[in-house]
Amino acid sequence: MNKTSFIKKIKPEYILLTIILIFALFLRLYALGTPVFWIDEASSSIAAKNIIEKGIPVLDSGWLYSRSYLFHYTQAFFMLFKQNEFFARFPSVIFGLLTILLAFKIGKEYSKTGGIISALFMSVFYLEVFFSRQARFYQLFQLAFFASLYFLYKSRPDSDQNNKKNKKTNKKNKQNNKEANKQTYKQNNFYLYLALICFFIAYDTQIQALVLAPFFIIHILYYNKQKWLAILPAIPLLSRFIPAINLSTGSANAINYASDYYSFAYKMRYLLILFIPGVIWSYVKKKRLTLMLILPSIITLIGVFTLKSFALRYSYFFVFPLVLYSSLCLSYLYERFGKIIIIAIIAVLLFPSNLFFPFSYVNIIKPVSSNLGDYSAPFTNYKAIPEDLVLKMKNSTIIGFFSSDLEWYIKKPNFVIPFTMTGVNPDEVSYVNSSNVTVDRYSGALILNETSDIPNRPYYVNSDSFSISRLTDHQQIIFNTSISNCDAVYVARDLMIWEC
Repeated sequence: MNKTSFIKKIKPEYILLTIILIFALFLRLYALGTPVFWIDEASSSIAAKNIIEKGIPVLDSGWLYSRSYLFHYTQAFFMLFKQNEFFARFPSVIFGLLTILLAFKIGKEYSKTGGIISALFMSVFYLEVFFSRQARFYQLFQLAFFASLYFLYKSRPDSDQNNKKNKKTNKKNKQNNKEANKQTYKQNNFYLYLALICFFIAYDTQIQALVLAPFFIIHILYYNKQKWLAILPAIPLLSRFIPAINLSTGSANAINYASDYYSFAYKMRYLLILFIPGVIWSYVKKKRLTLMLILPSIITLIGVFTLKSFALRYSYFFVFPLVLYSSLCLSYLYERFGKIIIIAIIAVLLFPSNLFFPFSYVNIIKPVSSNLGDYSAPFTNYKAIPEDLVLKMKNSTIIGFFSSDLEWYIKKPNFVIPFTMTGVNPDEVSYVNSSNVTVDRYSGALILNETSDIPNRPYYVNSDSFSISRLTDHQQIIFNTSISNCDAVYVARDLMIWEC
């Protein structure tokens, strides 16, 4: 086969998919190393550095950073090339592209154009782009969560497809029919193994994945032949179900947090107009697939509303079905009414984009080089500190608060004043190490629990606004004492540095 005939055989949709993926890669790689880490990105990157140095994510405090091992080991691999923001964030770029491919595969299950339209909108939706540019594991969780459900669905093909295959093979002979059944059995098992692998990746990444376990157990017992495999998702469900319940709050807080999440979703409310009919239409076409994707998503989202703290990232996974079924609605309309719907698709793609709305956009067409405007993911702009001050701080004693980004951009603090990270407990950074000494869990720095613990001068006090806003009255007294008669040598909205 010559090159020309090979190119002619490539389907147009795969050419379009390639273009979409290249553009998606461009949006995700553009100025990837420019935005400063938000606080959790710094923690993940410090954990990956410790993997490189020690082989396991044990921080200098002795605390094992036991979250999302797959993500952090992948991150550590890329950071072998260089320990900077670009390579720390690169794994999420890969997971973001795989998420687009997953949307393409699921969309094709529903309709001829559903795959390419779903991939298109998934590639430019602003939350998909931003979370694919973070040194954090939320993009991996979204990918693993829905990939597990897709592969579980594929582990039992629709009965009508089986009947068609059997009719064809019966026409030939019984031997061919047996061979076809054998191949189908192998293929089903392959998809089931993939589904279980993705389930455990999702569970390793976020405890929210426990919601998937009952769906796996029921599906395996009802549809799959290897019923003993239902034991695998049952193990984490039984061992972690009660601790997971303890993370939740009452219904009143759930209502309050739901309104907070809605405030973020308000600018994309037009998607709900497409999402709801998209889900209904999809249910008519593929009942089992639609239920398998939607029911766990809604249950998990309700669970997110009941958590003891608010963070947009906890609900991010739900963006996948939101964009998927909105896109599928457009694909169904296109297939029913023809090319006139292309105008609507272009309008939905371009009008709410950053081409027209530079601050309140929903789709990213023009590449961005800033952080996501998310107050639940705060960051301190250490890159703005003058170089001479950074040099002085590196050679001095530092009292700090949140230590991961301080360590990444300047140096590990010598002392830390405790504070609350989520508002659940008054001190969420202290950790008693193997020597029975109370230290900061992220850096191993000594904790200042009393004013008498404050070291002798000279020293610098690094007071980031995120931490300062979360001090108890007693912690505020320690901080005020530490900066008494000190000079503010750097003042910004997000950070003050005191020279004492």
